Amino acid sequence: MDRKEFLSAIGLGAAAIACSYCFDACNVNDPGITGPTNVDFTLDLTAPSNGALKSTGGYIYNSGVIVANAGSAYIAVSAACTHQGNSVVYDETSHGFYCPAHGSRFSQSGAVTNGPAASPLTSYKTTLTGTQLRVYS
Repeated sequence: MDRKEFLSAIGLGAAAIACSYCFDACNVNDPGITGPTNVDFTLDLTAPSNGALKSTGGYIYNSGVIVANAGSAYIAVSAACTHQGNSVVYDETSHGFYCPAHGSRFSQSGAVTNGPAASPLTSYKTTLTGTQLRVYS
């Protein structure tokens, strides 16, 4: 084997290893990530830390939950994507949640609308009383 063949073989081997890591990082297997249980917290919508919820499309994270202002209602689902646990964000345009890491999309109720996630996000109830928003299981 001459030098050119040797370097070519090394390069192809390294490329194959790198590709296997890339494909493994976006494994379609759902590791069973679930949302928090026994959720029960109240958000004061007048507090500066919750200011994003004043606008339609705004969202915040609290206790492993993402709470969003969907315009006609406040919605809450688990913040961790069920695919690999990355944080989901609210997308006002599609009226749902998506994972910027691998592209999974979820409806407002947490149902999977586009993979690679296979399991839904945990959905939570919300009740608005004046300026107090209660999020609970």
